[in-house]
Amino acid sequence: MSQKEFKPAIPFDTWDLDLLVDYVLKFHHRNTRKYGEELLGRLTTLAAGHPELERAADHFRNSMADLDVHCQKEENVLFPFILELYRAAELGREHAPFHCGTIQYPVNAMMADHSDEIERHERIAVLTNDYTAPEGAGPEYVRVLADLRRFRDYLLEHVYVENMVIFPRALALE
Repeated sequence: MSQKEFKPAIPFDTWDLDLLVDYVLKFHHRNTRKYGEELLGRLTTLAAGHPELERAADHFRNSMADLDVHCQKEENVLFPFILELYRAAELGREHAPFHCGTIQYPVNAMMADHSDEIERHERIAVLTNDYTAPEGAGPEYVRVLADLRRFRDYLLEHVYVENMVIFPRALALE
């Protein structure tokens, strides 16, 4: 499933901007770090005995490192300003300008990161035969691939919420 095919089950477009940011921070960022690291450990262990998974493990390892940096940029720079924009709009006040003029540049950077991650997870899907374990694979192999698919699906939701809802609304407020 690609970003273009993703259709959320939750009507995120009806949520307030501050709730959307909280959801991304408290659900997606937290779970990406928590479950991603756990999954990376399991995948790495599994790949040690299954060489066909080594490249998928490498891609996932790189994804975890890049997603951590990506999340830090959102948490420390972009999202605090988006919340300021929202609060100012709610109170009918002017907002202070972003330190580099506009949020368009960081938004573009975040969207480029999103595209890179989706491409990386599409490569993982190809390398794992769309997350399908080979015949006779053990239960942990099957579970790891199912968890990789679930991670990818949550990543698609994360990207959707930001690219299609949070970023356009923040840019409109700015």
